[in-house]
Amino acid sequence: MQDKKTVQEDRKNMKRDKKAKIISIQDAMCMLIETKGYENVTIRDIAEAGGVSIGLIYKYFPGGKFDILKEISYRYTDELLMTNKSGNIDFNDFPGYIRNVIKNMQQYTRDNISLSKALIIAALLDDGIVEEIKNLDFKNEYYKAVSELFCRFNGVEIGDKDPLEVLIDWGIAVKGVIQCDLIYSLSLIKSEESLIDLMVDISLRIWGYQNTS
Repeated sequence: MQDKKTVQEDRKNMKRDKKAKIISIQDAMCMLIETKGYENVTIRDIAEAGGVSIGLIYKYFPGGKFDILKEISYRYTDELLMTNKSGNIDFNDFPGYIRNVIKNMQQYTRDNISLSKALIIAALLDDGIVEEIKNLDFKNEYYKAVSELFCRFNGVEIGDKDPLEVLIDWGIAVKGVIQCDLIYSLSLIKSEESLIDLMVDISLRIWGYQNTS
């Protein structure tokens, strides 16, 4: 019979193994979208590229490709918004936080430009992904936690507005500018810093920020 310490170690190893396989599946999905386009990627392709079985993919992602894409979105949202490192956030400096987030979003888009363009093309051409997005529940616990994080900042005042609705409005506005820059190279017309200033200004207005210092 295994002792308590051995059982705990086995559980930790299982969790690490599960996390590694999930990341492998997600990374394979991203790579395949870049090279084949979202609509042409199959679960079999992902399994082969990720070195896992088709059954394991459906075990972790019952909804298939879009479930994987959704979890990738959550994973990078955590990194970009620093939601998993809230202890390092200065809740007295909302403008500074927003500026850093926007810079992170721009850098992520640059670092993954092929993936970003492929997803935009998929959204334009693939009716399936459009329907999946329409059916996506943005009012879930994950996005609720993100919206509550924003509302913790001093100076943020949205009155009786639904924080989730404000978060969605903010995401549409900022991602819209970033995607327009990706497609039309707005930085050739306006400097990168002026684009950041524009997005920061939009963000502060959407979140009703008032400087309380």
